[in-house]
Amino acid sequence: MRFSVLLAAFAALSIFFSVDSANAEGDADQCKFVGQIDKADEGIAACDLIVKNSKTSAQDRAAALSNRCGWWWAKKDTDRALTDCNESIRANRNEAAAYLNRGNVYLSKSDADHALADFNEAIRLEPKNAWAYAERGNFYKNKGDVDHALADLNESIRLDPAYALAHFSRGDLYRRSGDLARAMTDMNDTIKLDPNYALAYFTRGHLSYMLGNNPAALEDFGKAIKLDADDATAYFNRGVAYYVVGGRNADAEADFRKAAELNPKDAYAALWRDLAERRINGPSHLAEAAKNLDMTVWPAPVIRLFLGEFNVEQTFGAAFDTDPQTKAAQTCEANFYAGEFALLKKDKKEAQRLLKLAADNCPPSFIESTAAVAALIPLK
Repeated sequence: MRFSVLLAAFAALSIFFSVDSANAEGDADQCKFVGQIDKADEGIAACDLIVKNSKTSAQDRAAALSNRCGWWWAKKDTDRALTDCNESIRANRNEAAAYLNRGNVYLSKSDADHALADFNEAIRLEPKNAWAYAERGNFYKNKGDVDHALADLNESIRLDPAYALAHFSRGDLYRRSGDLARAMTDMNDTIKLDPNYALAYFTRGHLSYMLGNNPAALEDFGKAIKLDADDATAYFNRGVAYYVVGGRNADAEADFRKAAELNPKDAYAALWRDLAERRINGPSHLAEAAKNLDMTVWPAPVIRLFLGEFNVEQTFGAAFDTDPQTKAAQTCEANFYAGEFALLKKDKKEAQRLLKLAADNCPPSFIESTAAVAALIPLK
């Protein structure tokens, strides 16, 4: 299973509003889009007041529309967001923030060409805007264009060394590139700059897990959960860390159960919950969980193996794919889970063979890679 994260693209926007009243200043502060979804409704309400105020200047109205666009985007209402960004740009063609917000909206609509054009225009308008370079850097990173991504993120940090999001994005880029030491440095810097950045703790926890430092991983996953108690992925990854540590199987099962409750369609949460349940001799919930899963796609064949519907040969046969990368990824996972299955069947020799294949061939970014290494230790 690939480690993934969902990057929130946000930053402080331009300072604006000259309506001469204390209430207007308060509305301006609340209207500013800062990316915190729990503040979206009050942000939108504040922007509404500014947009409708007859005393608001055209420039300030454009800025309020841009911010409201950002809030609608955060709420995943991309149609309203696009309408507000378009209106903001019509009102003020030089509102760089509106292009950046609209670029994110276009990305949400899978329109990469228009997104890149908007990020480019924002940089043309404000060549010293760290946020603009960070957004374009994230765009290139997600396209797999490492060189352009690194150049933009470096420039963002040069322009604003205290910009936590840029450090986070560069760290994630290094992680994807396999440079774990630099990735860790950037995650440490991110957390120093923003101690409440849940995703940074989560990512640093995963880096610690990949580096074999499970106590540090557990600590950071715990901090991520404390900051965002509804993040199923953080519970899942902490569960994996508990599972790998050994002797924490009950804690692992509890975390996998919580992850499955938060995301019942996550096949991996269901699968790892079953592994943990078997370790503590608890009742299996895999058959029940399978009712909510798409059993036509990977890793459904692995789940069928644990349900007794497939044998090992059928599972490996289902791992085949005409795309070499997909085939390699699914074979890596098949080796690990078949190895765990062999352990459950008390077949130590076969478990050792399969887990070694997983340890040797799974990419480091796969949780199965480190888990396979850990599982091999007591078998030697």
